Amino acid sequence: MSDPNSNHSNPPPQKSGGSSIALIVGGLVVAVVVLYWLFAGGGEVQNSDVVGEETNINVEAESAAESIEDAGAAAIEEVEEGAAEAEAVIEEGAAEAEAEIEEGAAEAETTIEVDGDAEVVE
Repeated sequence: MSDPNSNHSNPPPQKSGGSSIALIVGGLVVAVVVLYWLFAGGGEVQNSDVVGEETNINVEAESAAESIEDAGAAAIEEVEEGAAEAEAVIEEGAAEAEAEIEEGAAEAETTIEVDGDAEVVE
């Protein structure tokens, strides 16, 4: 009998495995070495800024008090300016209202024309 598979000259290519696994393992080894170097490496850190064992921190209370007083003075000034503006608006509104009332009273005193028999009563 004849072989149905007539292509005997080209065998299938061999699979080569392991190169991707070697790459992954190598990357993990490098990562572990870098992390070890970062966290475990080095010695004591020398701080050249510290002169002695004591550190003095001074806060000037006078400058803080002056800042608070300045802020308070600024707040009082803003409140006074707002009150002056509100008073001006109120006075302007009162003057306009008074003018409208006088106009309405003047219009009320005018003669009303009526058709027919009508009596004017005061």
